[in-house]
Amino acid sequence: YVYQHGLGTGIIRAFTAVPAHAVFGILMGYFMGKAKFSTNRIALNLTGLLAATVFHGAYDLFLFIDFIPGIAVGAFISLVIGIILSNKAIKKHQNSSRFKV
Repeated sequence: YVYQHGLGTGIIRAFTAVPAHAVFGILMGYFMGKAKFSTNRIALNLTGLLAATVFHGAYDLFLFIDFIPGIAVGAFISLVIGIILSNKAIKKHQNSSRFKV
């Protein structure tokens, strides 16, 4: 990808795409972790998959729409919202854990 689009694109992706994928995984993992200890496993697993799909889809959508100037900012907004929700999910799991630090 970097060979096709240049070093600048690679550097930008290192600070956006890599954390974005981690955030999407955290959102999915939050619900899948809850599903493991729940009787409502199917709904929680599907919610996790849906959350990751929606955030990843929004991120990609804003990056791939190139005919509207400035629309790529939406990708960063979806990343920031994902980071905020991921932090909340992590804190919620930590607070309910029996293994508190």
